[in-house]
Amino acid sequence: MNHLIHHLAAALLAIMPVLATAQTGYASLDGNAGQKPASQKSTPADAILVSSDYDYGIYLGAGGVFPTSRTADYFKGCAVFQIGLTGSYDNFRLKTDVHFGQPSFKQSNMWDVKDAQGHDLLHNSNADASYLGWSAQVGYTVWQGNRVAVTPNVGCYYSKYSWDVDSLKWGVDEQGKEFYQKGKTWKEKKHSWGFIASVDIDIQLSSTVTATPFLGNGDKRFTSSLRISPFITYANYSKHTPVMKGCTVGFTVSYLGLLRSLSM
Repeated sequence: MNHLIHHLAAALLAIMPVLATAQTGYASLDGNAGQKPASQKSTPADAILVSSDYDYGIYLGAGGVFPTSRTADYFKGCAVFQIGLTGSYDNFRLKTDVHFGQPSFKQSNMWDVKDAQGHDLLHNSNADASYLGWSAQVGYTVWQGNRVAVTPNVGCYYSKYSWDVDSLKWGVDEQGKEFYQKGKTWKEKKHSWGFIASVDIDIQLSSTVTATPFLGNGDKRFTSSLRISPFITYANYSKHTPVMKGCTVGFTVSYLGLLRSLSM
C-alpha cells in the first residue's frame, strides 16, 4: 500500500505543471508557460499608432434624381438606391457607384405614332421605366476638419432608361364601339455616356481600432460616416427617337464605412 501511495504522489507532482499551463490557455516549449505567443499579443495601450496614407471602403444609401430639359418632357423624377466602392491616397479619392430607380412616364406614347383617326398605335406597357446609372469619379479633399470632410469629384457617367412597349391595333365592334388589341411587345432602351460632377460631404459618426480587418493583417482604423452627395449629370440620347438630352440633378444620403491601416 505504501508503495502504491508513493507512486500516486509522484504522478501528481509530475502533472502539476501541465495543469497550471492549462489554466492559462497557452503553452511554451522553452518553459515559459502562460505567456501569449507574439502573434497574439495586443497592441500596448501606450503605443503610438501611425495611420497609412490610403484607405478603402463601401457606401450604401438612397436619394433622388430629377431630369431637366428635353428628358423632363418624357420622364418624371424618382427615388434611387445607391451602392458604391471608394478608395483614397492622401487627399486624392477614387470612387465608383451604381444608382437604380423607377421613374414614371409623362407620356404614354412618346413617339406620337397615331393612325388616321388619331388613335395611339404605340403604348408603354409598364407603369414605370427602369433607370440605371453608373459613375466612375476622381476627387480631391479640399477641406478636412475634425469630423467633416468636403470632396469635389468629376468623372464619367453611363445612364439607361428601359421599359416595354406595346403596338396597338384598333377596330370597331358590332355595336359600333371602338376597341384595341395588343400586338407585338418589345423592349425599348435609351442609353448614353456623359459626365458627372458631385460633392461629397462626409460627417464622421465614429472611429474605432480593430484587429480583425476585412483585408490584410495588422490593426486597422474603422471609420463610419454619413455621406451627403449632391450631383449633376449630363446625357444626350440623340441617337434615339425621340431625341432626349439635358442635365439630371440629384442627391444621395448614404452610410460610409472606411478602413485605414495602422502601424507603430
